[in-house]
Amino acid sequence: MQNLLISLNLIGFLIFFYKRAREGLHILQLENYYNDRYAVWMSKYMKKVCNPKVIILLLIPSILLWLDMTNIGAGINLFVYFLLIITAKKPQEKKSFVVTARIRRMYLTYFVLFLLLTCLAIWFDDKIALLVANVFAMFAYTFVYLVNGINKPIEKSIRRSFCRKASKKLKEIPNLKIIGITGSYGKTSTKYAVNTILSQKFNTLMTPESYNTTMGVVRTINEKLTSTHSLFICEMGAKYVGDIKEICDIVKPNLGLVTAIGPQHLDTFKSLDNVRKTKLELVNALPKNGLAFVNWEDENIRKAQLPSHAVKFGLTKKADYYAENIHITERGSDFDVVIPQKEKIHIKTKLLGELNILNIVGAVAIADKLGMTAEEIKVGVKYLKPVPHRLQLRQNPNGSIIIDDAYNSNVKGATMALEVLKSFEAKQRVLITPGIVELGDKAQEINRNLGKKAAECADYVILVGTEQTVPILNGLKDRHYPKENTFVAKNLQEALQEMNRITTKDTVILLENDLPDNYL
Repeated sequence: MQNLLISLNLIGFLIFFYKRAREGLHILQLENYYNDRYAVWMSKYMKKVCNPKVIILLLIPSILLWLDMTNIGAGINLFVYFLLIITAKKPQEKKSFVVTARIRRMYLTYFVLFLLLTCLAIWFDDKIALLVANVFAMFAYTFVYLVNGINKPIEKSIRRSFCRKASKKLKEIPNLKIIGITGSYGKTSTKYAVNTILSQKFNTLMTPESYNTTMGVVRTINEKLTSTHSLFICEMGAKYVGDIKEICDIVKPNLGLVTAIGPQHLDTFKSLDNVRKTKLELVNALPKNGLAFVNWEDENIRKAQLPSHAVKFGLTKKADYYAENIHITERGSDFDVVIPQKEKIHIKTKLLGELNILNIVGAVAIADKLGMTAEEIKVGVKYLKPVPHRLQLRQNPNGSIIIDDAYNSNVKGATMALEVLKSFEAKQRVLITPGIVELGDKAQEINRNLGKKAAECADYVILVGTEQTVPILNGLKDRHYPKENTFVAKNLQEALQEMNRITTKDTVILLENDLPDNYL
């Protein structure tokens, strides 16, 4: 009877532990497998990590087991696992958990640990194995951190192997030109614009979606790059000093474009100077005959030390390539791009907002320097489409319009998105946002200013999350925004319910930033 109870308990433990560990692994995956960032998440959500209900319920039978009341303790323990399993809520994942090769390796490490647990039961005492299992169950999220640490040397070795393979492949295509694109915001949209225009003349490959980490770039090279490609357009993201240099050391770019330098990921960068230093790692990695393209509207770029032959693009005559005669409406934009010593090019696009104009001017500058004609550039511009979830217009079933800017999470982009919302003057304008994260000590100030800006541009504001949106609410109050025109939702589902309640066919809704599961 005792052996049966212990066995059933271990089965219950495995089911419960898997549920909790899977959620922890999902968070770790969202944090790009960085243990330090996962540790920050654990400290922020300590009630979830060290759930008092789980600890107390498992502690009671554990004490009974320790006091040699094995049958009673095991019976209560089994009931506790049953109770915890049936009452556990299934997490609603916005970005699905992906069982990658790395996750499978972590599962293997868990299996080894559980094998040791089984050996413990055989060599010593069943109840000791159950006590150890209970500790695992109580602190399942912490064991995710532990297993990731155990696997770190293996992952480093695998990472080096993939990087060597990518470097070797790049050397086998000597005539390949590589364009690196980085910045605090606008990287992906600019990458799409560059790729769309250049693909009219060249056989291009770009890193897909938001594949902008070292391993994302390496994976693109190893799986998709062929000898037929003449241009590789590489988005480069960073959360730590040295991240861009690491990518550049592998791909060795010939051209580099910096979209912006701003207060992004300050929780890891710690200061704007570190952000600037990291983004300029791309410029510093370029060869002597390489070209750097920089957004001259960005004051932090203007303050930076740049090569004398850097190509400036912007919205004023201070830049080498710039837009003029700009007309922006709710239907799109049209403008002229001034090109040095050539005729200007008239651009008409359905893309919304000033930020997209900047992206296009930067793309035109690269295209011109690579020898594309005005006609080739114009053809490329015709094919430009909104990048998914970046100022993308969508129609709601009830006739209302959604401006989907869910992937945007930066100060400048959010401000420009609010200006786009403001341009829909004949409609009821609704903002749905959880605010901006990863701003370190600047979070309160920046989100408060976001609230002030929202008061000027939105007729109704729905905030997602009761804690991190407090500064936005304070910013709205600073502008004496009507309290009855605000709604604070616990989660996105509740926010969308409120949206459906208030919207009509004459409503436009801005979805500004959709935080992943590790922030809500």
